[in-house]
Amino acid sequence: MRLILNIIWLVLSGFWMAVGYVVAGIICCVLIVTIPFGIASFRIAGYALWPFGRTTVERRDAGAASCVGNVVWL
Repeated sequence: MRLILNIIWLVLSGFWMAVGYVVAGIICCVLIVTIPFGIASFRIAGYALWPFGRTTVERRDAGAASCVGNVVWL
């Protein structure tokens, strides 16, 4: 079932969403200050390309810098 859902997602919108995240990641990596956001954008592109069957895990050791990064990302 996951395979079928992933293929449907890929055909309908996943490919273009992943391309958008990759382009945003490249732009973020060109600007030196936003390299961590570029790396996160590449990671999100992988999730946008093939989302079903993956899980997210909260990291307890992320700290305050992660909170500030999330606010800036938003």
